[in-house]
Amino acid sequence: MSINTFFQKFVPTDRKFFPLYEGVADLILKTAALQLQIFEHDDPVKQKDLIRMIRENEEKGDEMAQHIFDDIDKSFVPPFDREDMNHLTTSLDEVLNRINGVSERIRLYRPKEIPGEFRDFAKLIYKSCEQQLAAIKELSDLKKPNKILKACKKISDLEKEADDLYHFTISTIFKKEKDAIELIKQKEILETMENTADCIKVVSNILKTVILKVS
Repeated sequence: MSINTFFQKFVPTDRKFFPLYEGVADLILKTAALQLQIFEHDDPVKQKDLIRMIRENEEKGDEMAQHIFDDIDKSFVPPFDREDMNHLTTSLDEVLNRINGVSERIRLYRPKEIPGEFRDFAKLIYKSCEQQLAAIKELSDLKKPNKILKACKKISDLEKEADDLYHFTISTIFKKEKDAIELIKQKEILETMENTADCIKVVSNILKTVILKVS
């Protein structure tokens, strides 16, 4: 038994981290909602505002992540393994980075057309972020992990849907898009969206690892 595990059994753990993680997950969900709106609006002015809001959320997420990192270093008895806490913090922040990466590519590349499948992909990311938040909300009760595992299963299913949609959309783009530059723009944006789904799956895997260690 590690010293950290020993103390966790006999000394109250530092529970301040649970609302911090929940705050980050909630920010991610709100940012995913903004991303979805980008694909639902054709108005360039509205899209510009949404992209700005996503960038601001990403910067706020960086600050929140750094705050968690600092508190992990200071915590005497963290609620679970420090390495897993650092990994979870990094991975949640990476989800925000990827969402911002999508909107930044739209801003910089200015594609002439965004296929409807991109909106469908954004919906899958939003649903995955919903399940991510649902799982994070249950971190404070790791001895009863059923709700976390249920949310992780849904994230896994959504990630598989995203993979299928990615391959279908890539195939469709290569068949329909005759402009090579536009094809590259769309492919870059879509690949970043797929990376977002992958990052959410990483968060899910970390949560399952935490449960395994605590049980």
